[in-house]
Amino acid sequence: MTGERPTLDTVAAAAGVSRMTVSNAYNRPDQLAPETRARVLTVAAELGYGGPDPTAASLRLRRTGTIGVVLTERLPYAFADPGLLTILHGIASELSDSGTALLLVPARPVGGGSQLRSALVDAVILCSVSPADPAVAAARERQVPIVTVGTPRLPHVPRVGVDNRRAAAAVAEHLLGLGHRRCAVLTTVTDAGAGRVRPIFGERVNGFRAAIRAGGGEISVLCAGDNSRPAGRDAVAELLRSPKRTRPTALFAVTDILALGVLDAAQDAGLEVPRRLSVAGFDDIPAAAEAAPSLTTVAHDLFGQGRAAARLAKRLIAGESVRPPRIRAELVIRDSTARAGR
Repeated sequence: MTGERPTLDTVAAAAGVSRMTVSNAYNRPDQLAPETRARVLTVAAELGYGGPDPTAASLRLRRTGTIGVVLTERLPYAFADPGLLTILHGIASELSDSGTALLLVPARPVGGGSQLRSALVDAVILCSVSPADPAVAAARERQVPIVTVGTPRLPHVPRVGVDNRRAAAAVAEHLLGLGHRRCAVLTTVTDAGAGRVRPIFGERVNGFRAAIRAGGGEISVLCAGDNSRPAGRDAVAELLRSPKRTRPTALFAVTDILALGVLDAAQDAGLEVPRRLSVAGFDDIPAAAEAAPSLTTVAHDLFGQGRAAARLAKRLIAGESVRPPRIRAELVIRDSTARAGR
């Protein structure tokens, strides 16, 4: 053997078959007799040939068999947020049924720019990405089918998600109905723009704040360092230790993870929930029902949204017209909210 890398033609010549036969041995084995395929693969192994170049094949076929999911966060966050993880589970479940691969792409990798510009994908699912994010422009420039989950809302692009403003307003109306007038909302971004922008969280803050003000209540906005339980606890710890006349009687967190952190902080401060503080969250992750007390929250089918987004992407790749399904949000009232004390 020479030092040159073996090719499909090299294998074909050594096995005494056509170039197409070698290709079929890897890509369409049902087209060959078992003994023919076995002989081709044996010769290939002896020559050190690992199979057709997938990049070259995708360029030739104009298909990669892969759908990219673009996240606002760095990739480790996808495995730390139960809500996002459930959406990804739905996407992966739908794609696995058709043998389509899933590629996770961070919207803001180290060094800036967007990795999406060079990602080999047939379609893109943008998951809670800001409309101004470079990944949105990159997806547009690629001219591949696009589906969004939550945000952004783009012209002529199918979106899967709930009305976050309306759902958060329903939480506010529930608390107002219980007599709460001094309320707070916990998010990861303040009005001043500190922290990483998460458009969905902003919609929930705005919906809750507008409804509280419309009902004659007072509202303050708190910012956690991250969307995690410890960050939620730390963000409200000082407030919950303040005098009764200055602290809120009800607190809404834009995710259940943050709300669970609020429950931790209330326990640390000796505040009984819900007798002295009502707490509500958003997403209805499994831990919400298991919390003590169980968490009032907004339920929306996260797994189903993932499946729906992946299904739309596959249909767009096939050139079909699509209409996004309607996703309902439902207020689930549990033990963490109660009537305001006098």
